[in-house]
Formats: sequence, structure tokens, C-alpha cells
Amino acid sequence: MELVRDCLDKQLDDSGKRRMGRVDGIILVLEPDRAPRVAYIEVGVTTLMNRLSSRVGRKVARWMRKRGISPDPFRIPWGKLKIGLNQVIADVEAEKSPALEWELWLRKRVIGRIPGAK
Repeated sequence: MELVRDCLDKQLDDSGKRRMGRVDGIILVLEPDRAPRVAYIEVGVTTLMNRLSSRVGRKVARWMRKRGISPDPFRIPWGKLKIGLNQVIADVEAEKSPALEWELWLRKRVIGRIPGAK
């Protein structure tokens, strides 16, 4: 499996087929005298912004904290994933995870204030 091609930036769905966003990061564990192993994937806007620039990632995290949104990425253990052709399915429930916190904040504070958006 090629991690970047097969996993990174692919659509992430929960066990009930609810969209949770995209795979924003991959966490590897490096141990001496052993091959690297994949431990988690990460979902979160700060992980995505850190891929662009660590400075942008820090600014986005600071902005999120000021608004009461946790900038910490949500990590899903590798063992709870099924990798498909164009999507990744996680054995978690989207609504019970912090993965949708950013989306819910945007929906309430930004999109909900647009006339006719409801």
C-alpha cells in the first residue's frame, strides 16, 4: 500500500456512512531496529494547515482557541480503518467524536447567519 496515494486526502466516512471530512495526516511510529508502522490517521483543520505551513497552522490554532474550538486533531487508530479505492471507512461514530466540531461551529456561527441558509 502506498500511504500517500491510498489514504491521505481521501474521503473519510464513519461506520454509518456519515462523512467526517478527509484524512488530513498520517502518524507513523519509529522505533529503533524496527520498520516504521502506521499508528493513526489525523482529521482536523490544524493538521491540514500544518501541511501547508507550520506558521499558518499556529495562526489557525490560535484563531480556533479564541473562538472556543479545540485545535487538536482527532486521531483514529489504524486498526479501526478500512481503506477503499476513493474512501476510508473508520469504525467510529462521527457524531460522538470531535472530528465534526469545526464543521458544526461553521454551520452555527457562519452559514446559519446567511439569509435563507436555514
